[in-house]
Amino acid sequence: MKRRSVTTAVPLIGALLMVWVLALVPVAAAGTKLPKVTYTVPSTPNSMTVQSWSGDSVLVYYTRGSSPVDPERCELYINGTRVPVSPAPQAASIGGGNQIQFPIAASYSVPKGDDTFRVVLVTQAGERVDYSWKYKFGGAASTAPSLVNFTVMRQWGGYIAKGGVATVYLTVVSIAIAVVFALLGALGRLAGRMGLREAWDKYHSWGYVGLHTLRLIPYWIATFYTSLFRGTPLLLQIFVIYYAVPAIILWGRARWGIFNSVPFPSAIVSGIAALSLNYGAYLTEVFRAGIQAVPKGQTEAAWALGLSGSQTQRRIILPQAFKIVIPAVGNDFIALIKDTSLLSTIAVDELLHRATLVGGRTFNFLSALLVAAAVYWALTIFFSFWQARLERRMERDRARA
Repeated sequence: MKRRSVTTAVPLIGALLMVWVLALVPVAAAGTKLPKVTYTVPSTPNSMTVQSWSGDSVLVYYTRGSSPVDPERCELYINGTRVPVSPAPQAASIGGGNQIQFPIAASYSVPKGDDTFRVVLVTQAGERVDYSWKYKFGGAASTAPSLVNFTVMRQWGGYIAKGGVATVYLTVVSIAIAVVFALLGALGRLAGRMGLREAWDKYHSWGYVGLHTLRLIPYWIATFYTSLFRGTPLLLQIFVIYYAVPAIILWGRARWGIFNSVPFPSAIVSGIAALSLNYGAYLTEVFRAGIQAVPKGQTEAAWALGLSGSQTQRRIILPQAFKIVIPAVGNDFIALIKDTSLLSTIAVDELLHRATLVGGRTFNFLSALLVAAAVYWALTIFFSFWQARLERRMERDRARA
């Protein structure tokens, strides 16, 4: 009797498992993620003007679903009529997003007035997603694109201008770090005033030459640093730090088991590092010239008062050198504001990057770039004004002295 009950229970358990699996199938199908339309050109009302669309193609931006969209099976309708498309719809991925372009055939003319647009996105799995919107089209007489679209500038100007906050942040942080690099580099460059041959000719002591060789190490490091970063393009340095450093970290982990706790540099960190190192190399020579511009009598007077070499540098030489180099640092600060635009190449969300995004979305790059140029110009004028005020204040201080 026990064997019969076990034998009967096995098929029963199998049947119950089959029912459970079949019950889960609709749940899995219901959880399938479908594509979702996020933006269209021509756009929904109050987003773009009538003149901003030429009437020759429709662009649909969407987020991907579980199954990729099959562009050749997608459909476009205007006022309930299927629009002939020639050539076939094309799919592309731009800036991390997805889009499909429907080129309207020359034989079809988009009706003037309030039109109802409808697109049907069809996935490779056969899923269909409908999206409809209205757009007021001015007809062929008003389809010529304008060179500068003031509506685009007005609607997107605030978004672009907010990128100026990131630009100023990148500039301030980069110039602060660059000043530290420049000060260390200048002190290192000044450590090599006496060469090895001159040290031997003066003292004829191998012990002194050995100690002097150790003193020259900062000089050699500073010289290599300034030569490298002044001799290569800033854009190349940005790419090396952003793209090559992660490769070096991966290589170290795989080959030697090191760098395991070192994170990959983000776009902002890479940009700040590149700007700081580059401008620090140029400011190194500025600081070196500023330190050498302090009269030699200041150093001799400090030694006469019994100050050590480090105390002389910290309390006497460097404060005077900083006053000398402030105008040059101010000029580099203003130049750095504009050079932060190079970080748009690694997708840092600064001023120029936002302008290019708006230009690609509205198909009017000139309008977006003009807004960015105006913001850059305003920032330059603002900081140039305060730099001039600071220089006049320093001149009055020298006159009193």
